[in-house]
Amino acid sequence: MDSTTIRTRRLLALATATAITFGVGACSSDKNDSAEGSGHSGPVKMEFWGWAQYEKIVDQWNASHPNTKVTFKKIPSGPKGGYTQISNAITAGKGPCLAQIEYQNIPSMLVKNSVMDITQYASDSMDKYVPSAVSASSVGGKIYGVPVDVGPMVLFYRKDLFAKYGISKPPATWAEYKADAEKVTAADSGVKLGPELRGGDGLAAFTLQTGQSWYSTKGDSWTVSIDNPGTRKVASYWQDLKDKGLVSKTGSAWDPQFNKASEAGKVLTFVGAAWAAGGLKSDLKGQAGKWRVAPMPTWEAGDGKSASSGGSATSVMTGCKTPREAVQFADFLSSDPQAVKTGIEGGLYPASKAGQDDPSLTGGDPYFGGQKVGDVYKASAAQVPSTWTNGPTFQQVESDFTGAIGQGTLPDAVTKVQASTVAAIKKLGLSVTNG
Repeated sequence: MDSTTIRTRRLLALATATAITFGVGACSSDKNDSAEGSGHSGPVKMEFWGWAQYEKIVDQWNASHPNTKVTFKKIPSGPKGGYTQISNAITAGKGPCLAQIEYQNIPSMLVKNSVMDITQYASDSMDKYVPSAVSASSVGGKIYGVPVDVGPMVLFYRKDLFAKYGISKPPATWAEYKADAEKVTAADSGVKLGPELRGGDGLAAFTLQTGQSWYSTKGDSWTVSIDNPGTRKVASYWQDLKDKGLVSKTGSAWDPQFNKASEAGKVLTFVGAAWAAGGLKSDLKGQAGKWRVAPMPTWEAGDGKSASSGGSATSVMTGCKTPREAVQFADFLSSDPQAVKTGIEGGLYPASKAGQDDPSLTGGDPYFGGQKVGDVYKASAAQVPSTWTNGPTFQQVESDFTGAIGQGTLPDAVTKVQASTVAAIKKLGLSVTNG
């Protein structure tokens, strides 16, 4: 039996939530899988690979856990080669025990048989984290990572420019957002309320807000539902704004084009994750005090639904001989108060519910005029639907959306990527149907 067939059967076993344990079997049955009563001699030693600023947290763990030493290895970010490096190392029998895996890439790593089912070790601690992060770390009802950070989405807006164009309050609904966009453009055609929707990641985040998902599992098959009513609603809305010239062609935080437009007073808002605040603070220092944060506009007044973009989990990798201790470290990284504080200092917004109440997040932020922006982030994180399932070909979806959007409309891109994604999953040897 070749490796592709083995991976396929294991993934399908996971998707149907059968009693077969994906990836853990070889390790959990190993008599040396735990230092407790396992015959394991000496301290436990584990490698942890990732690209976030985890060095200080690892040092904190090692200082308080002398019998379980973790060594952190910095690798390129996942999309820039980190995932390939991890998978190749596992294949060669030299992989790490733990690794940083972005939520949207957990299914892709499952297909490669790179991540381990840690349900038996992690399930009791999952109530520490916001539900959407737990959902994003799971597939087929099984847990494949301990959530670290999330990207609750909000509306960043220029208070000074709102006043200039007669906008008395940030838009609470997408209908109000459109009305404000029309008002701004009518006053000055060279000024836009915000940037256009770009790429598959943006479309996915906005679809998440509708409560619908691009994937699900049914029986022994993946179901692809990229072309669903929620995605259609999002695509049609943003295409309409684009067609009417109501949005700019810039990106958002950290995009040089956005920075240039913002410095010229040509753009008033952008919808982004909490971590985007770092881009404003680093690139637009001169605009301190001018920006504010508001909830993400909703489709229906008062429904409160938000979305999340970005974030990662700490996963235990296939071949790890000490999965119990690995999960203990992962839980420490994500929920220990001092570790969470260190993560926040490194730019992470915690998935930990308690971590979101860290004093560094609850006070007034000088950049945002003293506003307690952490309250807005926390409210957003609590309102992200837990209905989303990530699929096994994330990079393909991203690439195909980029190409399709560049060649036509957003609704057309949805149709094209629905078809190309079904085809891509079939090439993996997996059973797949159209949703």
